[in-house]
Amino acid sequence: MNPPIDWEPQIQQLRSLSFEMLEQAQAGEWEIVTEREEQRRALLDELFQSPPPVQWIPLLKDAVQVTLTSDAQVQELARTEMDKLSDDLRALRQGRRALSAYDAS
Repeated sequence: MNPPIDWEPQIQQLRSLSFEMLEQAQAGEWEIVTEREEQRRALLDELFQSPPPVQWIPLLKDAVQVTLTSDAQVQELARTEMDKLSDDLRALRQGRRALSAYDAS
């Protein structure tokens, strides 16, 4: 049997991890974002193993909404970063082809 959940600090930690993930994504610290996502996933698994007591539902609902909103922003930042990396890789490949063509002549 699982130990009882201390709901309020766990819910606050969910909010905190979500905010931190967004801050780290804005700073380009993607390794930290990944680490916090792993921590948050474990916390979510724990929180949703059983229904919350009625008094914690509004706070949990708000934390989930914060999480969804910040995740949308993190995903947008990640898409922008992936596009930038894709452009960098494309430029690198073009440079290699040019170098290869130069060496061949």
